[in-house]
Amino acid sequence: MTARYCIDPLDPYAEAQVLVTYREGRPLPALTSVLDGQGRNLLPDLSEACIRILQLEIAVYYGPGDPFAWTRHAVDVAAAPALA
Repeated sequence: MTARYCIDPLDPYAEAQVLVTYREGRPLPALTSVLDGQGRNLLPDLSEACIRILQLEIAVYYGPGDPFAWTRHAVDVAAAPALA
């Protein structure tokens, strides 16, 4: 397992960091813990969106291989409706 400091997704000012431990995965890493400054594991309480933010941060800044392999997973948007 690897550990990296990432921006705390719960900090509205993006000033705090969390220690994220994860297993390498393709296209995104599998998070195993997210520790705040007091040593509490935040992972069980994080929303899927917060987890995705951390996964993308790790994939972009620390991921091996193609730096753009994660892009198709970055945004989950439904297709725009067809014009009549």
